[in-house]
This record gives sequence, structure tokens and C-alpha cells, in this order.
Amino acid sequence: MNLVEELIKADAKKATELQTGTFQSKNLARILGKKKPVEITIREIPTRRLNDIMAMQFDRKGNFDITKAFDSKALCVSEGVIDPQLSEVGLMEHFGCKTPKDLAIRLFKSELSNISDEIAVLSGISDDIEDEVKN
Repeated sequence: MNLVEELIKADAKKATELQTGTFQSKNLARILGKKKPVEITIREIPTRRLNDIMAMQFDRKGNFDITKAFDSKALCVSEGVIDPQLSEVGLMEHFGCKTPKDLAIRLFKSELSNISDEIAVLSGISDDIEDEVKN
């Protein structure tokens, strides 16, 4: 059986399923008064949307702009964390935030970068791929 035949027999819905995973948040544990890290659920961000988010980190000439990287990571977390749901209006109001991105920053602080990196891995981006492309 060739690859085309195998693909035709495969479940087509699997091509659109978004991968999920978990992250252990020490900062949420601190907020909740717990000693052990709190598990949050993260999900892959669709490729086109992730590309748009990552493109925010570059200026018009294509140079990486470190000042924009934080906002890009915060947006990635706000869209990739599914539990807790950061777009929940009551949750945003409780923590005095106007947007899910602001809530992500408030809840996760320095963990933001690590969570964003884990979401990127779920979305198919890894350091190995970046190194391979560079070489």
C-alpha cells in the first residue's frame, strides 16, 4: 500500500485536531496558596495564527525586536492556555484585566516564556527545527 492509499484510509479529522498538553505553574500555586504547582492545560495554536503571533516579534525590515517578544509570548499564552480559560470575563474582571493577554501576564509572570515555548512545541515548533532551518 502506498502513502496515498494509507492517507485515504486514515481518519481525516486527525488532520485538524489540535494537540493538548499540560504545564505545572508555580505562580498559580502561589496565588492559590498551594504548595505544589498547579496544572494548567495548554493547546496547540493553529499554524497560520501562530505565524501571525510570531511575526509580531519582527520589525518591518525583518529584524528581531526584543521589545516586542514579550507581547508576542503573552498573546501566545492567552490563546494557547485553555484551562483556566483566560478569556473568561469574570476571571479578567476579578484580576483587574481588560484582555486575556493582560490576564496571562498577571497570572503567569516569569513563567510566560516557558508556557509559550511549550505551546510552540505542541504547535510543531522546536529548537531542533529552528537549528535545522538555520543550517
